[in-house]
Amino acid sequence: MSNVGRVALAARVFTIAALTSLAALAGSEYLKGALLVAAAAAVAVAVSLTHRFSESTVALLEGAVVAMLAALTYPDQATVTPYLAIPALIGALDLGVRGLLRVTVTEFGILMMHSVVVHRWDREMAANAFTWLATAIGIGLMGSSLRRAASNTDADASYRSAVGLIRRLEALSGKLSGGLDAVGIAEQVMDEADGVVPTRSAGVFVRSQNATMAPLRYSVGTQPGAMAWAATLSGKCWDDEAMVLRERHVAVPLVANDEMIAVLVLDTLQPIESAAALDLRSRLSRHAVQLQAALLFGRVRDNAMSQERQRIAREVHDGVAQDVASLGYLVDNLAATSENAAQQQQIGQLRREVTRVVTELRHSIFDLHHEIAAGAGLGESLSAYANQVSATSPLTVHVTLDEKGPRLPGEVEYELLRIAQEAMANARKHSDATNLWLRCTVRSPHAEIEVGDDGTHMHAPKADSQGLRIMLERSRIIGAELLVEEPEPERPGTRVLVRVGSPTR
Repeated sequence: MSNVGRVALAARVFTIAALTSLAALAGSEYLKGALLVAAAAAVAVAVSLTHRFSESTVALLEGAVVAMLAALTYPDQATVTPYLAIPALIGALDLGVRGLLRVTVTEFGILMMHSVVVHRWDREMAANAFTWLATAIGIGLMGSSLRRAASNTDADASYRSAVGLIRRLEALSGKLSGGLDAVGIAEQVMDEADGVVPTRSAGVFVRSQNATMAPLRYSVGTQPGAMAWAATLSGKCWDDEAMVLRERHVAVPLVANDEMIAVLVLDTLQPIESAAALDLRSRLSRHAVQLQAALLFGRVRDNAMSQERQRIAREVHDGVAQDVASLGYLVDNLAATSENAAQQQQIGQLRREVTRVVTELRHSIFDLHHEIAAGAGLGESLSAYANQVSATSPLTVHVTLDEKGPRLPGEVEYELLRIAQEAMANARKHSDATNLWLRCTVRSPHAEIEVGDDGTHMHAPKADSQGLRIMLERSRIIGAELLVEEPEPERPGTRVLVRVGSPTR
């Protein structure tokens, strides 16, 4: 039952109880009207509980029935007319002033029609009806005010709670010894484990949105494919919420606040005993709380970033992009009315420039909208972007994907995607190329992406360019190596290579 339904039920029950008590004291001639009103209220409650009609519609019908009962029981309607205020209150709570007007106008119309047609204007009946209708309007206006106040309170309460939580997070962030970097905390977990149980390789796995185990971080020096078994073992540990020991392969659940946070998987140098594994799990409890806070903060941050990207994309699409497109129509009108050849040539150049700007804005909007889907890997997302480049430019795009094993951590995938997008966007804008090559190789925790073209124009970003600065910053965030090769006489085109987690690095 909704909040309006609960208030309506309480108002009906309270008013019926009061009117029935009043009728019992006033005399049996008034009891009939009170019982009729109680029956009407009971039917209204039953209809409301079916949820087939809105509360305001039920109140409208209820008000009409009560108004007819007040007219039919005249002059013994003293226990009926006070109930006219209840449907008005319910209508106001559900629809505001509009609901109040619907109910009171219906009640007023029925009473006045009966007074004029049947009684040929009875002053006493009219005065009684006006009194209780005025009361109904007053109570309904109070109900409408309460509705507005409640809706504003509900809308503002979430923001007030958010402000309080953000302030607490801001105050606590400086006191967090481990920070809020989930990857860094995962490295601390593996270092702590290595101090208790010497390991050959290790990894921290978390549950992804598509219910698969994804590596958050591998230990330094882990070779590609060396821990292909780890995803299955961590999945079993997560499902059973218990430690798994298989000779030298160990999966330790990281639990905080009665919630599974992650799974630490170890490839030990020698078989581990149960006592040592239990001791390790106890030691890691502090890191589990830190990792829980970092992962929660990361999700909040990613949601905020995604919403902001969507907002900027909408504003660019509805604002600047539309304005620039309108300029194109003005240029077309100038071209149609101009007869000067030199002027026509200049207008043609202007029209081509406007078309180029509109195209770039559309590409920017697509870039802002395009993110790695929960169930899509890095290669799939890059392929979708490459197809968009191919469809909106004269470039022929060649895509080579070699993606095997578990996925990279979400943050690594995101930064690699943005670096590759920037490289492909530069080739599309400046290379004057015919072909664009994209190669993506993933062997978690290692990945390599190469973007190259056969353009004759050098478009490698300069050392002080904003684009290169952003690409370098993104690569530093995930510890990747970025290489940009400019065209040479014997090798045309520009090549951008980003490599993360290379064994030789």
